[in-house]
Amino acid sequence: LGDEVLVFDISADAMRKVTLTNIKTLIAGATLGTPVATTSGVSIPFTGFPSGTKWIRISFVGVSTNGTSDIQIQIGDAGGIETAGYLSLARATAATAGFLVCDATLAASTLNGTITLSLENSTAFTWTSSGNLYRQGTALFIGSAGSKSLSAELTQLVVMTANAVDVFDAGEINVQYGS
Repeated sequence: LGDEVLVFDISADAMRKVTLTNIKTLIAGATLGTPVATTSGVSIPFTGFPSGTKWIRISFVGVSTNGTSDIQIQIGDAGGIETAGYLSLARATAATAGFLVCDATLAASTLNGTITLSLENSTAFTWTSSGNLYRQGTALFIGSAGSKSLSAELTQLVVMTANAVDVFDAGEINVQYGS
């Protein structure tokens, strides 16, 4: 079969061909992006998530802004980033314009932790969000959760200050994803 192997698919009760590339990807588990410095600007985009992506982890290390704006994640498909229709909560603050990462950051504090996005329904392109962050400087634990449906497969996301005025001034963010 060359670069293909036969495997038994229990859900289909049949044999199917799987490429060695697919098997290597499953064994490897995840693709790690390149860390992006969060030392300027109001948004940090991540693009090019491949078809079939089922989970994305967004890691924050020492991330800070110069103000007190909420930090949020917005997701999108090939048609662009979605800016409405989110069900999201961080601590006691709800939001509809994005997945809240942290409510009311403090300029003197930094964020450390991970937000995980998981594909819940591949037909409705529904994604869930959950995360845990530590706000260093105020010794605060922040939990967050949410959901959002897209019109097609997720291909991009952006981490941003919710007021689009406060700017990032320290730290870095990276993504890890898999299928």
